[in-house]
Amino acid sequence: MKKKNLQGYTFTRNKNGLAIPTNIQSGIIRNYCEKNNYNFKLHLDEFCLDGSFIQLFQILKNKKGINAIGMCSIYFLPENKDLLQKIFSISKKRKIEIIFIFENIIFKSQNINIFIKEIMQIKKINFLTKK
Repeated sequence: MKKKNLQGYTFTRNKNGLAIPTNIQSGIIRNYCEKNNYNFKLHLDEFCLDGSFIQLFQILKNKKGINAIGMCSIYFLPENKDLLQKIFSISKKRKIEIIFIFENIIFKSQNINIFIKEIMQIKKINFLTKK
């Protein structure tokens, strides 16, 4: 079976107390690839600007030969539901899986609204979420 290509996506900002150096995130993503039979494509760091998801959209819209995006956590996604809708719509249209390693969640082709509700619920009950 041919290996799928996974593009790493790392997040450089502190998000709800979750701040992981990019080299550690990259190692986690690389390890995931080795254990799950993916070809690892070197990670792209998101820009440090608050609210920036430019690199994530760059991967989703412009990368060729990518089957999946790997990121450490759902906490590296935007809070804005419209942006989430846009991210998962592009992902679904281009058939790019989005893998959240810490939560062991994969978005493939599920119902987008239900998926967003599920990840929002996880964020709500997790201790890292601001009250």
